[in-house]
Amino acid sequence: MTQHTNAHSRLAHSFLPFLIPALICLTAASALGHTLYIQPTRFTVDEGKSIPFFFCYGHFIPVADAIRGKKLNLVQVIAPDGKARVVEIMDAKGLHSHMVEYNAPGIWGVTAQTTPGYYTFFKDTNGKERHAIKSIDKIKNRLGTVITSYYSKQYAKTYVKCGIPKGPFPANLGLPLELIPATDIFGLKPGDTLELQVVLDGKPYTGEGTWDATYMGFSTLAEDNFYPHTNVNGSKVSIPLPNPGRWFIRYFIKVDAPEQEKDKYLQMKLTASLTLQIDNERKRPESKSH
Repeated sequence: MTQHTNAHSRLAHSFLPFLIPALICLTAASALGHTLYIQPTRFTVDEGKSIPFFFCYGHFIPVADAIRGKKLNLVQVIAPDGKARVVEIMDAKGLHSHMVEYNAPGIWGVTAQTTPGYYTFFKDTNGKERHAIKSIDKIKNRLGTVITSYYSKQYAKTYVKCGIPKGPFPANLGLPLELIPATDIFGLKPGDTLELQVVLDGKPYTGEGTWDATYMGFSTLAEDNFYPHTNVNGSKVSIPLPNPGRWFIRYFIKVDAPEQEKDKYLQMKLTASLTLQIDNERKRPESKSH
C-alpha cells in the first residue's frame, strides 16, 4: 500500500510543473469573461421589509463564482428620493450579500461598479499562447506577440419596487455605461418588449455594441443564452420578453485604446448589465396556511 501511495505521490508531483501554469491560464481566461450581475432576493417588497441582494459573477445564472471584495469598487443603494447610500464592501470572497431595509414606498435602485482590470492574451517568446491578468507593459520580459488585450470595467444594476410607488420611474441610476428602460419595468408582462437606451457618460451612445440576454430556467449551461450575442448600432436596444422569470441582460462595447495607453492595453471593454423580473400569473390557488 505504501509503495502504491508513494508512486501516486511521485506521479502527482511530476505533473505539478505542467498543471499549475495550465490552471493559472484557465483562471485568467475565465476571469476575463466573467460578467457581474446584481439581484435582490425579491423584486417587490412591502414597506419596512428588509431583504438581501447578492451578486452573480461568472458564466452561469442565477449564481456562479464567488467575487473578491477588492473586485467591487462601488456598491450603492438608491432610495426613491434619489439619495444614495454607499454599501461597505466586505474584504472577503463570496456572493457579497447585503441586507437593505426598504423603508419608503417607491422604486429603489441597487448598483455596482467593478474595480478596473487588465487582461492580456499573448504568445510568449517561445510561441506558446498564454493568459495574464496584467497589462502589456507588465509582461514585456516574456512577451512575443499580443493577440488581444483589454482594460475592463463593469456596471451592474437592478430595481426593487416597494409598496405603491409615486412619481416617475427612476430609469437612470447614474452609471457611466447604463441600460436605461424607456418605461417602468414593473409594468411589463410576458410577451412585452423591453425598450432600452444605451447611455455612456450621460449621453446616448451612438457607436457599435453587443447585447445578449437570458432568463432563469432557459438553460443550465454556461453562456447558453436565450438571445445569443447580437450586434447593434446606436443607442436603442429592443428585447422581446416572451417568458416570465428572472431576466439577465448584458451589453458591452469595445473602444480602441488611446495612443498613449497602447503600451498597456489595446482595447477598453465596458460592460453594463441589468437584472429584472417578469412576473407570471398564479398557477395554483393560494394556500390559506403556510
